[in-house]
Amino acid sequence: MYERRIMPHAWIHIDVKRPDGNLDEWMIEFGTPNTLLRRGFTRDSLKPGTEITVDGYQAKDSALRANGRDVTLPDGKKLFAGSPVADAPYKDPGK
Repeated sequence: MYERRIMPHAWIHIDVKRPDGNLDEWMIEFGTPNTLLRRGFTRDSLKPGTEITVDGYQAKDSALRANGRDVTLPDGKKLFAGSPVADAPYKDPGK
């Protein structure tokens, strides 16, 4: 059993369609709200029902959980999800 960490990281829940058409609900952990804000996320970045692509690292126990790294929005814009994973790449939009 894993320890569910809620604070201070943000979590989103997404439905992922499998090839057979069934849906799996994934829990994606993001960084802290402050990190997300500094990296371009706003309150309006992800509206319910928005189709996104998430790059990240699945839980080692193969559960439907992951640490998010990047989120790609429908318009192609990429937002850094502030993953707490130690080896997640640092992306500085100012460089």
